[in-house]
Amino acid sequence: MRHRKFGRKLGRNSAHLRALFRNMTASLLLHGRIETTLAKAKELRSFAEPVITKAIRLRRVLPAGNRKPSDEVRAQALHLRRLIARHLPQAATMKGEGGDRFLTRHELLAYLLDDIAPRYMKRPGGYTRIRRLGFRKGDNAPLVILELVPGEVVKDEDKPKAEAPEKKKRAGFFRRSKAEAAAEDEKRDKPAEAETKAKKVEAKPAKKTEKKPKKSS
Repeated sequence: MRHRKFGRKLGRNSAHLRALFRNMTASLLLHGRIETTLAKAKELRSFAEPVITKAIRLRRVLPAGNRKPSDEVRAQALHLRRLIARHLPQAATMKGEGGDRFLTRHELLAYLLDDIAPRYMKRPGGYTRIRRLGFRKGDNAPLVILELVPGEVVKDEDKPKAEAPEKKKRAGFFRRSKAEAAAEDEKRDKPAEAETKAKKVEAKPAKKTEKKPKKSS
């Protein structure tokens, strides 16, 4: 009797079952949907959805921009990263039109944080759904599609922009580039030329218009 026994064994030992769910979680995150049996899909939901929840928590903990995190934040972020890494395989393959791409666990974690977690920042759980396909030939097992729910589209304006570090001004005339020196010389010469032109205009005497005598008829 299996009273108070949580989860399905699926005919595998615990190490094999853990490896199976890690690989299926990676495929679900990379491709958005997988085809499997109903029993595996129901069991995988309780394994994969907490991974997305922890990724959302980690994204909220990390400071935006170039601000340095405190020691407390670093310890919390490291703890969450390790919890997420426990549920991911050491490597995974992303299939695409341009060819297959090999991802390590570190790259898979970065993809989860940058692409998947921002979609569900305002969603309190329920990131997957099951769609039934029918029954498999042979053992008549019910087949389903387990897929990620479409989340919010993240715009580039909503993403926190990293503050660019201010460039230090070059000290001294000889450290300037030729273009900078020429531009500054032009700015300096323009007001001097304007002053000389104004003085020339003032120095010139106004031309007197002589009236021609009218011819008597």
